Amino acid sequence: MRGQVFERLTRAILLGLIYSAGVSPVAAKPPSPEPVAIVGYQGDAMEPFLSRDGRMLFFNNRNDPVDLTDLHWAERVDGRTFRYRGRVRGGDRPGLDGVPTLSAAGRLCFVTLADYAQTLATIRCGTWSAGEVSDAALQRDVSVHVPGRLMFDVEISAAGDRLIVSDGLFRGGGVPAAADLMQARWADGAFHLLSGDQAMFARINTPALEYAAGLSADSLALAFTRMNGRPPFARFSLWLARRSSPEQPFGAPVRLMAAKGFVEAPTFAPDGETVYYHRLEGGRYAVWRVALPPPERPAP
Repeated sequence: MRGQVFERLTRAILLGLIYSAGVSPVAAKPPSPEPVAIVGYQGDAMEPFLSRDGRMLFFNNRNDPVDLTDLHWAERVDGRTFRYRGRVRGGDRPGLDGVPTLSAAGRLCFVTLADYAQTLATIRCGTWSAGEVSDAALQRDVSVHVPGRLMFDVEISAAGDRLIVSDGLFRGGGVPAAADLMQARWADGAFHLLSGDQAMFARINTPALEYAAGLSADSLALAFTRMNGRPPFARFSLWLARRSSPEQPFGAPVRLMAAKGFVEAPTFAPDGETVYYHRLEGGRYAVWRVALPPPERPAP
């Protein structure tokens, strides 16, 4: 009996030491992706963006054919269910309008190809209200002004003062030959690319394609898509990078292993602990979500 008491006491002390060190004695179950329903909508849902308060889900339908690609939106029922509200008025013109993104104060930006042939610019930003984007001004300085180079993805910060864009080099076809992330800042009534901001992505951009980024509300976490290889053998993955302040470069990214298959375009939930993204399955694009792993603890 005395031996059993001693054994139980020793085990309790050891468990106490483990928990006080912040280490669980049982391996945590990895998060499982969940499908997200858009009630009342039957088409493909790509490039999701969740508003900063979590109430609205923006997306575009399938981006092929491009002349039928428009912006759409839905309202939250719960974290896994949204109710379709229709096309975004002003984001449903002839040609491709896609990749919607919204600041906390209601500045809505999106990608459009309507102006590229004349201006080499592809980003418009306007004011969101009651299902409509108005006064959507072309952001002429969010471009490198080189034929064949275009910004094909965009993400606006919660504060509305920065854009994370995907700079793609296209040589024919729908898949870029190269793609990296860049940043633009708001000044004098418009967004402008700044070459000095390239250092923000020094540990993210690689010879692979990096694109379709999502920025957390505090701008301290960046989720993005990476494509390795070329179709039909391309491999897609989602990655997460963090930093300690909005003026610092992002650290080395880690892969979100739970998001598998043809996955792209992550966007953060308001709590910063879940990302939504689109996934191709059975020939159809749909929205999914998955919980993020906790931040890695620094070594003692």
